[in-house]
Amino acid sequence: MDSDNGIGKGNGNGNSLYSHLWSNGGPPRQITQDGRTLVHHRCVRCGRDFALELDGSGWHALYVGLLRIELLAESVNQRWLAEKCPGLPLWDKDREDRATRKDSNQT
Repeated sequence: MDSDNGIGKGNGNGNSLYSHLWSNGGPPRQITQDGRTLVHHRCVRCGRDFALELDGSGWHALYVGLLRIELLAESVNQRWLAEKCPGLPLWDKDREDRATRKDSNQT
């Protein structure tokens, strides 16, 4: 992966991802789960989690749980990828968003 850590590549509006302030000063965390490898990023301003899936499917909005990560519903994914960083946590709104997981039948 090049020096921009893949931001701006894949699906979604790359410019909106640049509006976030990523929490890791070093390389992003690489997570392998269920045979899939993702590169995880968390914004320190808004607390939203995103991942770049290394299979080429692009960027995804994430729910990060205690034992596993899950992709959020496609409607949330599209909105979060299109929106610029809100600059602060939107606890109530994002709590509802994080409760909507991607259906395992969606691709």
